[in-house]
Amino acid sequence: MELDYSEIGRNVRFYRRQRGLTQKQLAEAVHVSDEHICHIETARTKLSLAAAVAIANALGVDCNALLGDTLTAARGAVLSRSLQDELSRLEPAQLELCRALAKYGVTKD
Repeated sequence: MELDYSEIGRNVRFYRRQRGLTQKQLAEAVHVSDEHICHIETARTKLSLAAAVAIANALGVDCNALLGDTLTAARGAVLSRSLQDELSRLEPAQLELCRALAKYGVTKD
């Protein structure tokens, strides 16, 4: 599961501009260099969790807003891995039943 740092950078830039802040102003608010903010926005560096939280707080958004679709992709990867783990424990007949249910769907009628 890999985060899309380009998307995160675009989101940081979007919210920074939306708030009318320069890179220098945002950098001062989160106690990093304006060059570091530039590198985050252009995905030349991977921001740390602490930096993401500080930037989100300074921009008045939650971290999910900065992660955007990256968060959705990460959740999908976790779900896929979990499903694979569960399926690996099933007997062949149980796997066939799961396949049939997935193919034809299940309703709550």
